[in-house]
Amino acid sequence: MTVSGTSVGGDPDVQSAIRDATYRALCRHGYHETTIQHIADEFEKSKSLLYYHYEDKHELLTDFLRHLLDELAERLTVEGADPYDDLLTLVNRIVPFPMDDDEAQFRRVLLEIRAAAPHDESHCELVRRSDTIIRSAFADVIRRGVATGQFDPEADPDEVAEFIHTTLLGTMIRGVSLDDQEAVARTRETLVTYLDRCLLVE
Repeated sequence: MTVSGTSVGGDPDVQSAIRDATYRALCRHGYHETTIQHIADEFEKSKSLLYYHYEDKHELLTDFLRHLLDELAERLTVEGADPYDDLLTLVNRIVPFPMDDDEAQFRRVLLEIRAAAPHDESHCELVRRSDTIIRSAFADVIRRGVATGQFDPEADPDEVAEFIHTTLLGTMIRGVSLDDQEAVARTRETLVTYLDRCLLVE
């Protein structure tokens, strides 16, 4: 996976290369243990170039997270012909199954960031923004489904979106923290059953 959409080997610009190096360092060492040196070890250019762009690790990681959120908003913009298919697409983009080791490890990093957020206001705000992006994406698709008559007209898009998001967050916590892919599969299946029974109009 690359964070910038291009790989370091594909001659990206410096900012993209830094983000890709940061991503690899986080996957290898985790959020708390990652240092500037770890990022430099994954960076093909000089460590001094990191300090040219960023004052310290916190500033670098905060910029990295902001960029991730921009990409998340783009990835969760789905406007297909079938709102139900779009809903399942969103589920899979938040918690894919099966997850390869790289995807699972990075989601562990995201959980570490979420856990540390109460002690870091800038990261706390980014976590709030992440939640807003995810819930808004689900709510928008549900509104489209209600408008087209595919979903229950009594469904509250914001409430259903919050339920889906909370369920997926719990699934991710259990699945990646305990490396329990079967739990991920079971919960995803139960969520889809819920959507079929409670949201779709027969």
